[in-house]
Amino acid sequence: MRKVLMTALMATLAVGCGKKKDSSGGGSGTADKPAEGAAVNLPALKADPEMGAITPADKKPEEAVKFRMLDKRSGKGWPNYEAYNLGTKKITFLAIYGYAYDKDGKQVAHTKTPLSWNGALEPGKKTDWDIEIGGFPEDQVPATADSYELCYDSLKYDGDADFTNISGHCPDTKEKGK
Repeated sequence: MRKVLMTALMATLAVGCGKKKDSSGGGSGTADKPAEGAAVNLPALKADPEMGAITPADKKPEEAVKFRMLDKRSGKGWPNYEAYNLGTKKITFLAIYGYAYDKDGKQVAHTKTPLSWNGALEPGKKTDWDIEIGGFPEDQVPATADSYELCYDSLKYDGDADFTNISGHCPDTKEKGK
C-alpha cells in the first residue's frame, strides 16, 4: 500500500495539481505549443461526444468510471479527458493509465506510471478539470498513434479507509477496446 501511495504522490507532483486549463488551448501542454520533448506532427484530435444525463446506478469498481476524450493534447501528445462517475458512490481517487494504438489497432504506447487523480467525482457527474496524462519523459506519444484509451486499476470511494484495487485491469499490453 505504501508503494502505491508513493507512486501516486510522485505522479501527482510530476503532472501538477490538476490546474484548470483555459478552453482557448493556451498555456503549456497544448498541441499548438508543445512542451520541450513533446510529440510533433500529431494530427488534430476530435473530441468524443458529450455524455448525456447520467442516472447513477450500482456499478462494480471497474465499471464505475467512463472517460471522454477531448480535442486537446498534453505536452507529451496524449489526449486530455473528462471522467464521468456512473456509480452511486463519490470517487476521490483514480490511478489512470493511457494506451495508444496505431491505425491497425496495435498498441504503440502505454504510460508506465499511473496518473494519480485526486478530486471529488460525485455520482452522475464529470470531473471539474481536464485529466492530463503522460507526465514522464518515457510517456511520449509516437507519430504512429491513431487512437487512445484510458484505464484505471485503483480507485477510492469517499469515506473508505482503503483503496479498491482492480488487479489486472490495466496490464502493460492491452487489446484495443478491452
